[in-house]
Amino acid sequence: MRRSFFRGVLFLAIAAMAFSVSACSKQQPKNETVAQVNGDAIRATELREFLGMLGGVTPVAGVTAKQKSQSLDRLIAGRLLAQDARAQGLDNTDEFRNAREKSEQTALITALFRKEIDSKAKVSQEEVQAEAKKMMSADNTLSDNTANVQAGRSISRAKIRKVQEELIDAAKKEFPTAIQQEMVDEIVGGGTVPDNAVLATAAGDNVTYGDVREDLERSTGGMHGGQSIARNPVAINRMLTREAIGKSLAAYAKKQGIEGSDWHKNTHEDIERSILIDLLAAKIMGDESPIGDEEVDSYYNEHPEMFVQHGKKVPLAMVKEQLRGFLRSEKRKSAMNDYIEELKKKATIKLNEKALGDV
Repeated sequence: MRRSFFRGVLFLAIAAMAFSVSACSKQQPKNETVAQVNGDAIRATELREFLGMLGGVTPVAGVTAKQKSQSLDRLIAGRLLAQDARAQGLDNTDEFRNAREKSEQTALITALFRKEIDSKAKVSQEEVQAEAKKMMSADNTLSDNTANVQAGRSISRAKIRKVQEELIDAAKKEFPTAIQQEMVDEIVGGGTVPDNAVLATAAGDNVTYGDVREDLERSTGGMHGGQSIARNPVAINRMLTREAIGKSLAAYAKKQGIEGSDWHKNTHEDIERSILIDLLAAKIMGDESPIGDEEVDSYYNEHPEMFVQHGKKVPLAMVKEQLRGFLRSEKRKSAMNDYIEELKKKATIKLNEKALGDV
């Protein structure tokens, strides 16, 4: 839960990823309230984004009612945790303010993408039907429903990808990026390079080796190999490109008037909730007891079927630390679930089943 939400959003945006959930509709859907949590509304667009449709501009397809309900339950849990975090004053801490400040670039980029996708990536029923007809002509085993789902997915992916690529191209043209390759070569070659060494520039801002090294080491979760990856040429250039384009996109978003817009404000709200959930989770887990050897040994002995490989039982010594990490994760998950259930007992939650069905 400590993995940053906004870093994930930035990565998805800059990588120009295609999303796996399709969309199609005769009319653009209303952004109805699917649930209220202590008076705080969860809108259809938010649930659609949670289900994978960036921007949430059209209904998702190929998702069961159960999946929608489970995803809504997770959003409700997030609302409850964020509300509780505010009630405990965690939004009035230096850690919250620092995290919010660091998220500003991502807020601008995400808001820009959401705005552009809302206006340019909607999928009409006519487009879906035309594409489905082509698919069924090429494969006569496809049912109407399967063809519609696949067609919607294909069109949606293509439109979102096009919006993302066009925005990145426009940002790079307006605010060019420049990578100092000779400095990268020095790092890769094992040379001593200070953290404040500039590896790239974009929109009048610098990306330093310290920025890149920190991100690369974080990507390994602090595990062995974090330092070596900070000298890997492919990893360094990939991270540099990501960071530099991020600065160009943020500058471009400002030039497009995103700063202070409703898109920007709504994105900030999403990010703030994520920060608050992280802070509350850290507080809840702050007093957790460590997983002792006795607990690890006991689980290993009680679940022998889990530790068989090629017909032989894997020695405890080989899996002990991985098992300890698994048990720690399970304990934290259980603690969070228990905490959420207690919050639910005291909350006023209202569901809009009809709006949920239209998601």
